[in-house]
Amino acid sequence: MSYDNWKLSNPQDDGWTSDEVTSCCGVEERVKENLCDESKIYYCSECGEDNYTYELISEYEYNERRREDAQEYNRDE
Repeated sequence: MSYDNWKLSNPQDDGWTSDEVTSCCGVEERVKENLCDESKIYYCSECGEDNYTYELISEYEYNERRREDAQEYNRDE
């Protein structure tokens, strides 16, 4: 990649970053643990939940879920 293309590139579109976050806490960072049978488990860096408990969703979807939860909570009061 030439310097001009690098300078004009967008990390989001180039795949260097991701807009996916964990559904439990909304963080991008996950901790990977390699198991002896070649499988991998990912843990949420915020709460420690494993990838069997949460799913990766877009940040927009996470924010929408939080907004809906807040509206439902306020309705119940």
